[in-house]
Amino acid sequence: MIHLIRHGEAAGEDQADPGLSDVGRRQVRALANRLAFRPVRRILHGPSRRSSETATILTENLGAGAAVSDLLADRTPVPSVERRGDYPTHRWEWFEDVPEAERDLDGADLTAAWHKLWFEHHDEEVVLVTHAFVVAWFVREVLNAPPATWMRIGPIGNATLTSIGPNLAGEPVVETFNAEVVLPL
Repeated sequence: MIHLIRHGEAAGEDQADPGLSDVGRRQVRALANRLAFRPVRRILHGPSRRSSETATILTENLGAGAAVSDLLADRTPVPSVERRGDYPTHRWEWFEDVPEAERDLDGADLTAAWHKLWFEHHDEEVVLVTHAFVVAWFVREVLNAPPATWMRIGPIGNATLTSIGPNLAGEPVVETFNAEVVLPL
């Protein structure tokens, strides 16, 4: 079972690489409580500060080992000129504003990342901490949906849980999607 988690709420969204806010830390602790009875042994996380801090809190609460993985870096699938027709025209202008460092042409890197992660971890309980667009693309990949589908999945909330496990044929299926945790008062 692969548990996809979007990082907790970030503090100072205007910063280049913000950490977690107080609310974000509470969100992640509540999520850790939800996962406490799962046999999670490994947590992989993207290189961003908010992903790393999310993984640290999960590790402390679940007793699982954590490691950074560039496969979970923040990326935005951007269509190549040849693939723009896969997306509605009203989305084209938005793609122009995606920072160069986050651009993933035709989602090729994200697609390869998902297949590698599924192949390596489908038979164990693993938590993958990443970003909203990455979770949406991975879900789109599992559903074998058209490329633009990722933009209609969500919004993926902070510290939400999406679980993907194998069906009887060993194919990935979405078992839980974007499940929010209730914060204690």
